[in-house]
Amino acid sequence: MRFLLFLLLLLPASAGALQYDARLSTKLKKEFEGKLSAAPTGKELLGRLAKTPRYAQLKVLARKDDSETFAWFDPDDNAVYLNSRFILKFFAAKDFRDARIVEILWGNKEVRSELVKYVAPIYLHELVHAVQCYLYPEYRQDAGANPLEFEYEAYLTEDMYVHELMKADPALLRAFIRGTYTDLYTSNIFGSYFTLSLAPDKYREKIRRYYEERLGGYVSMEKAAVRKQNSVADSKIFAYAAGEVGAYARDNTALARLRKEKDDYARFLEDFYKKRWPAFSADALLFVGGLALKEKNYPLALDCLAVADANSAGYGLAPDALNSLKTKGALAVLEAASFVRDAHKKMDIEVLSQHLKALEKACAATGRPFPEDLRALAEKNYPEAMAYYARKHAAETDPSRKDYYKENLDYFAARGEGGAALPE
Repeated sequence: MRFLLFLLLLLPASAGALQYDARLSTKLKKEFEGKLSAAPTGKELLGRLAKTPRYAQLKVLARKDDSETFAWFDPDDNAVYLNSRFILKFFAAKDFRDARIVEILWGNKEVRSELVKYVAPIYLHELVHAVQCYLYPEYRQDAGANPLEFEYEAYLTEDMYVHELMKADPALLRAFIRGTYTDLYTSNIFGSYFTLSLAPDKYREKIRRYYEERLGGYVSMEKAAVRKQNSVADSKIFAYAAGEVGAYARDNTALARLRKEKDDYARFLEDFYKKRWPAFSADALLFVGGLALKEKNYPLALDCLAVADANSAGYGLAPDALNSLKTKGALAVLEAASFVRDAHKKMDIEVLSQHLKALEKACAATGRPFPEDLRALAEKNYPEAMAYYARKHAAETDPSRKDYYKENLDYFAARGEGGAALPE
């Protein structure tokens, strides 16, 4: 799949600068629409976009950006940009300029289809931002960036779409879970999909932490309103000082629009989550956890099933979904413990520590005792795991992996030094 570089070399060198932009945009937009409309969530989003006049003029373009952003929506250009740096990585190609990439994507349907297939969830995410900017234009203008609440909608929409795709054809998900396939787009997409829980607040908190603490620059609706109020107060002072009360009146009108958009969007977002949660999250956790159990990925199975079992009360799940979670959650604990008993001598320190950690967390969450015969193994392993993650954290430069190592370092440090006891 990713080794289509030979196809890229069959086309002649680019003769002009981005001369195929418009034609490629038309093709990509149409092919993305075909891919999105095959799933209910994608079809619903396209229906919302079709009601907005600006969507008809939306462009889909490929441009290089040095950030870690796979794609972005630019409201001023009314365009979704696909980062060509990652397109080259996906196809294992090097040293192509944007003009050449645009020409290749325009002229080669097989290359274009591969890109559309794997980028569709990321593209859908950006289309959510497009419809947000069309319907609530004051946010970006006054906040200076996407309000954080926009991401709450975008990620849930993306995860629902991914879930629908995987249920229709789980081959990609199964290969990813058992570790036989990955690519940079799929890894990014599942990174969000695998962070689901039955609690919407926990789901949104992970998104908030990612954007506000790691990326920075995202402004919540509340902060946007406060910022706008402050700017109005400043403009009033300066307007009176300069005798330009008209400027203050215009700014006050913008604040009124912002307040209305804030109220409208808050109601929309609350209704959006209320209608889809918890049925979607329970189904996704059961589906992913069940596949992980089949593929013997016990840390993932435990995270999805046992923890969901513990948190299932109070979320209004249907009885059959609740029973399935509890049954498979108990099965995941039993199978994981048996697997550790049989295979721990063949595991390296990271694999063993992750299995023990997942088993411990699942037992603690569901009120089950940690297997007595594994207690000595855990107590021996945890100090070694702490030292391992300390070394990895100190040497790592990639922010996401560094966060992963830090989380595990903290976890095993608390236990390896006589901290929290294993569940009795």
